[in-house]
Amino acid sequence: MNATTQAPVDGRSARWARHREERRTELLDVARHLIHEQGPDVTMEDIAAASGTSKSIVYRYFEDKAQLQRALGRSILSTMHGKLLEEMRALEARVGREPEADERIHAMIRAYVETAQRSPGVYRFVTRPSDGLNHFLSSVSRLVATFLPAEIPAPQVWAHGSVGFVERAVDVWMTDHDTPETPETAETADASHASADPTDPGNAAQRTTPLTSDQLVTHLVTWLMKGLHA
Repeated sequence: MNATTQAPVDGRSARWARHREERRTELLDVARHLIHEQGPDVTMEDIAAASGTSKSIVYRYFEDKAQLQRALGRSILSTMHGKLLEEMRALEARVGREPEADERIHAMIRAYVETAQRSPGVYRFVTRPSDGLNHFLSSVSRLVATFLPAEIPAPQVWAHGSVGFVERAVDVWMTDHDTPETPETAETADASHASADPTDPGNAAQRTTPLTSDQLVTHLVTWLMKGLHA
């Protein structure tokens, strides 16, 4: 087959590949908005209906929900990465120097917390136990490792450990904020606090009000940096 006959075939293939990628992007956008509005339990049927197509068409672009979850995780990570780079550029412009490791890590954690807080449904969808979650956390860990000082031993080990720590801490924090207080739970809590021994540190901890997002980020960075330089 000569170049004259090959070119049209290559052109059609390129157009199809471009169309396929555009369609995948559209479906991811629909899925993100649907999960944001309805929560993490949306089905492939829901996504297909919101896209104005059939489930079989959705499966042409994503083999299953796990693959969709992985793709959505990559999209979220890309958004976080872009936000982080913007913050790094602003930080560098403000301080007029290369940001320190703790400043970079602070920006990374803040971006993660803000992403979770902005769309709890998408956050819950992405962080369910799955291959998609593993891919997401591994990607974030590789990104975190780039912020560490060169003298830190085994940076990938530290990065994976710190990402797991932050993910679980944010998950607990999100759960605390997602759980609405009812008159019954408030009455139970008041009764528990009234009968608790005020000299018991454990009881004092139970009376602590939930952290704000800024407090959460500050505490996480402090705990991680203490471990980094131990």
